Amino acid sequence: MELPGPRIRLLPQQSGFSMLELLVVIIIISTLLGFAIEKLLKLQVQAERSAMQSIIGTLQSSIALTISEHIAKDRIPELKKYLNSNPMALLATTPVNYLGSFDRRPENPQPANWWYEQDSQTLVYYVLNQEYFSTDSKQKRQAKFKIMPVYDDNNNNGRFDRGDTLKGLRLAPLVKYHWSNKSIEPD
Repeated sequence: MELPGPRIRLLPQQSGFSMLELLVVIIIISTLLGFAIEKLLKLQVQAERSAMQSIIGTLQSSIALTISEHIAKDRIPELKKYLNSNPMALLATTPVNYLGSFDRRPENPQPANWWYEQDSQTLVYYVLNQEYFSTDSKQKRQAKFKIMPVYDDNNNNGRFDRGDTLKGLRLAPLVKYHWSNKSIEPD
């Protein structure tokens, strides 16, 4: 039997999010996104450091092969011609981020590139992630390298000159540098 009067229909329960639930989800997603961006930046720094070290390793191997060739042909004194020369010239193919050889620093170089400065006879890498790179140089974004002699200092004057015996070559950084896992605050 039905009761007289208006019929009341019950509406189904609403299944959406409340504002508080939506706010909590947004906060969680923002926090996770912050961690992901930080991790991505660290991976980018590691990739740049690895790419730079890879090219340095390739150049060192190229120098070692050049030395081996001269030793095999008994032409060690001829290694002097490579002192202070462009190490990239020893490679069969230069890296895609090598800009070339210039009298001095090229105008407005893009970060993460290499070039050779003829006036200083220096190979330069221009750092992209400078917050994670430190050096004792005035040019905080640059790592500089040069082909240097390995020699017996026969006259004990601390530099390679006429009286010394050349034993080999090496690619040496001109100023100490360091890559960090944490951001380095600028001075």
